Amino acid sequence: MRSSPGAVDRCLAQWEDGDAVLFLDDGVMHIAGDNLDLSCAPASEFFFSAVDLEARGLSGLARAGVLPDADIAELIRAHTFCLTWK
Repeated sequence: MRSSPGAVDRCLAQWEDGDAVLFLDDGVMHIAGDNLDLSCAPASEFFFSAVDLEARGLSGLARAGVLPDADIAELIRAHTFCLTWK
């Protein structure tokens, strides 16, 4: 939910198979960074809020994993445990 560099590292250090990472709020700013390494897991498990990307003028950078609000709700319902990293 923040664009601080350490947040992604702390989050990914806890990554396990079956997890999904959703970038919200200022966290979508990571899509513009050169050091966003998502190689620890399948790219299909990383998502960005469409509304938050659009609000920050970053919609054109996302090639996949962009979710509208309705799909975000479905993603959250699909997981029994959710954490927020800031």
